[in-house]
Amino acid sequence: MKRLIFIFLFIFLLGLSVEGAGLSLNVNIVDNLIEVGEEALFDVTVNNEQNVPDVFTFIISDLDWTWEKQFFDISSDSSKQFNLKLRAPSNIKSGIYSLNLKVYSTTNNDFYVYEPLFVTILDEKSFLKLEKFDYSVRGLDPRKQSNIVRAIIKNQYDKNIDNVDLYLESDIFDTVSRKVSFGEAELRIEEFLVELNSNAAEGMHNVRAIVKKNDEIILNQVKQVKVGEYSDIKEDMEESSGFLVKKTSIVRKNEGSVVSDETYRLRLTSFEKIFSFTNPEPSEIEKSGSDYYYIWNFNIKPGESYKISVEINYRDPITILISFIIIVYLIIYLTESGISIRKRALTIKSKEGINYVKILLIIKNRGKKEIKNVRVVDQLFNVKSVPSDYGTLRPSKITRKDDNVLILWDNISLVGKEERIFSYRVNVEIRNKAVLPRAMVRYKSGNNFKVSKSNNVLVVA
Repeated sequence: MKRLIFIFLFIFLLGLSVEGAGLSLNVNIVDNLIEVGEEALFDVTVNNEQNVPDVFTFIISDLDWTWEKQFFDISSDSSKQFNLKLRAPSNIKSGIYSLNLKVYSTTNNDFYVYEPLFVTILDEKSFLKLEKFDYSVRGLDPRKQSNIVRAIIKNQYDKNIDNVDLYLESDIFDTVSRKVSFGEAELRIEEFLVELNSNAAEGMHNVRAIVKKNDEIILNQVKQVKVGEYSDIKEDMEESSGFLVKKTSIVRKNEGSVVSDETYRLRLTSFEKIFSFTNPEPSEIEKSGSDYYYIWNFNIKPGESYKISVEINYRDPITILISFIIIVYLIIYLTESGISIRKRALTIKSKEGINYVKILLIIKNRGKKEIKNVRVVDQLFNVKSVPSDYGTLRPSKITRKDDNVLILWDNISLVGKEERIFSYRVNVEIRNKAVLPRAMVRYKSGNNFKVSKSNNVLVVA
C-alpha cells in the first residue's frame, strides 16, 4: 500500500515538474525482458544543450530497484553515453513494470528531465507451452520397432532458452530425452523415436513433457496420444559385396490389415555418401557430425511391400578416373609427340607469269625427346630444270625422271621441340594456277615407322 502511495505521489510531482530546457535524453532498449536476479540494460545518452558545462547524475523512481550511481561532467553542447543496468528486487513478481529515469544537474536540482522505462519480469515456468504431440493419424503401432512422436513446444517470449533437458514420460514407453535450445518466440518441433511397451493397449494414453534447466522444472505438461490399430510389418535385409562394391537391399512387407506409415534410417559416412546410389531417393537427409542419415518415409498398403536399394560403388568412379587419365595422356602424347611438316611457296612473278618458286619445308619435333634418322621427301612435276639455291642443308639425293623431280634429305636428327626449315628454288612456268604436291617426313617412333604429310600448296599466277 505504501508503494502505491509513493508511486502516485511521484507521478503527481512529475506532472508539476517542468523539463529543463537545454537538457535531453535518448534511451535505447538493449534488454528489458529479464528474470529475477538478472539486470535490465538500457543505452542512455545525456545531451547538455546549455552554453556552459555541467555535472549530471540520475535516479530511478522505484528505490527498491538497484543500480550503480554515476556522475557525468559534460561540456557545453556535448553528450555522454552510458549503460544503465537495473536489477529488480528479489521478491518481485512477474509482470510489466514502469519506471522513471530522472537525470538532473548536481549544481541546480531544479534542472532535470524524465524518461519512462519499461521492464518485463519473466517467470521461467511461463516461458514454454506444450502445444501438442504429433504422431501418425492412425495412432502409435506397438508392433513397429519404433514410432515417431513429435513434441511441439512454444517459447512464448522473445528470449532464448539454451541447453535445457527435454523429457517425454509415459506408461507406454520408456522415458526419452535430449538437450534442446529454444530461440526467441520459437515454435520448436522435437521428434522422438519411441518403442512401445507390451502393455500399450489400444486407446488414449497420457504423455508428459518435462523441461528442466539446471534441475529446475520449467515445463511440466501432459497431453494424450493414441495407440491405434497396427500393421504386421516383416523386414528382410540382404547385403552383398564385391570388388570395391557393396550392395544393401531392404524389403518391408505389410502382412497386416491397415496401411502402415514407415520410416527407415540409414547411416553413411561422408566418404560413403559421395559414392552411394539409392533407389528410391531418400525423403530427407540429415547431417550429424561427419555422418549422414538417409531417411525414407513411406506407407505400405496391406499385402504390399516396399524395397530400398543402396549401393556404395567405389569401382566405377575409379575406373572412370583411370580412363580419364589414360585419355588425357593419349591426347597429350598424340598432340605433343611426333614430327609435323608444313609446306609454303614464295613466287617471283613477271608480266608473262611466274618465273620461279621458292619452296619452304618447315619441320618440327613436337615432342620433348630427340628423334634421329629422319627422312624428308619432296617432289615436283612438270619442271624444266633441277632445283637449286638450297638453304642451310643440301639434299642427300635428287632424282629426275623426265619432267618429274624427287628431292630427299636423309639421316636428319631433331632435338625436342626443334624446328628446322629446308628450302630450294625451282624455275617453273605457271600461266594460270598450279597445285604443288605434298611433302612427306618419315621417322621411327618406338618399334614402328610413322609418316607425316604436309599440306598442298596452291600457286596462282
